[in-house]
Amino acid sequence: MHCTVTLMPHAAFAVMAMATSAATTMLLVLVLSTSSTATLPVAMADAGFIATTCNKTHNDKCVAVLTANPDSADASTVSDLAGVALDRAVAAASDAGAVINDRSSRYGGTAEGDALRVCSGAYFDAANDLDIDAHDSLGSGDYATASRLVSGAGGAADRCEGAFAAAKVSSVMADVDQKMKERCSVARDLINLLIPPK
Repeated sequence: MHCTVTLMPHAAFAVMAMATSAATTMLLVLVLSTSSTATLPVAMADAGFIATTCNKTHNDKCVAVLTANPDSADASTVSDLAGVALDRAVAAASDAGAVINDRSSRYGGTAEGDALRVCSGAYFDAANDLDIDAHDSLGSGDYATASRLVSGAGGAADRCEGAFAAAKVSSVMADVDQKMKERCSVARDLINLLIPPK
């Protein structure tokens, strides 16, 4: 009887410890699953907002251009998305400049090298128009000017391709020029959504 009495507290303690451990585990699972589902609707809402906004532009590159930039997830207005798209266009112009420098060293003294010099000037102007003037216009609410500047900057790709066509050689910038055109068209189309109807 004495043994039974001394064993009972140990058994009771073991049962209580198991119950406490199970309760802690259940609480931890509950907290983790709640925090996971709490973040899920936000991510879904961001994707939904981007898709809905892009549908209004009728630009089939819009979603891909925006979702390639993590900053899009923080956007809550069309103006925010237009700013992200403009940043992507600025990056495309800057990347083009780096590519032109690299490829110029390989094509020095050739017709391709001459065309690359035309591309260099076109992209230099485009980068300035986008990074300075278009940003300023978008920030001040002058959406018509911002749209015009972005459209003009996108024309750098056409001027670059035109230089290769005039030299009667294959373009060594086709991939870069295509990316520039896509990014500028997305930025322009999003900015156009901000222009009040007349």
